[in-house]
Amino acid sequence: MFDVLFLVGGIALILAWGLALEAKRSREFRRRWPPISEDEFVANCSPGTNRERALKVRRIISEQLGVPYERIHPDQRFVEDLDCCN
Repeated sequence: MFDVLFLVGGIALILAWGLALEAKRSREFRRRWPPISEDEFVANCSPGTNRERALKVRRIISEQLGVPYERIHPDQRFVEDLDCCN
């Protein structure tokens, strides 16, 4: 009986630790990438970038990765900033 309780307690501890890490990651993402408007997004793109194309790519990234549209920035990296491979 003690073994079962020990195992359940260990699983609960691991789950709580995982949830805490995810909450921290989410807070850090929101702090680092505040919402920006479409005009701010385009202004931060490379000179000569087509506005409609840039905003279409922004929308696709938002939809596919489940990241709020207004939190997509042109200088974000897919793996490091948007966590798309995990």
